[in-house]
Amino acid sequence: MIFVALGTWGMPFVRPLRELERAAAAGLLAQPVIVQSGCTAYTSPQLQIVPYFSAEEMDCMYERATLVICQAGVGSIMLGLRKHKPIIAIARRAPSEHIDDHQLEILDVFSKLGSVLPWRGEGDLPEVLARVADFEPAPYPFSEEKISRTILEFLAANVGAR
Repeated sequence: MIFVALGTWGMPFVRPLRELERAAAAGLLAQPVIVQSGCTAYTSPQLQIVPYFSAEEMDCMYERATLVICQAGVGSIMLGLRKHKPIIAIARRAPSEHIDDHQLEILDVFSKLGSVLPWRGEGDLPEVLARVADFEPAPYPFSEEKISRTILEFLAANVGAR
């Protein structure tokens, strides 16, 4: 199962769904493809779209996934890394998908670490998917992270990270 997590930010994020739908129709994605869409309204015969999951359900979806495709939010990426999943990440972009381009910076950091495969969302999904089979994500050094206890507790309560 491929799990797609678009996050819960209040702006729509249609760009990846269009490419995912084309890839699924072309047979490039294993089925099923389950999408956590947040506030993004989208219908598709190729994708199983659910607006929101509870923290426990998100944890289960990440656990079951053979591939995680997610927005380049720290919580989305970190949960996949904790589950040792191959991750394709795409950044939301300002001004139509987010208020600024901080996710481009997050994506750049995790890509340089070798922890995620970056996806620009500009027709490049087939090329990124072709790299998944040979992709060995570099482990993230969780023991060395310098995130405060407050942030970790917030993520655990709201994203399902542990």
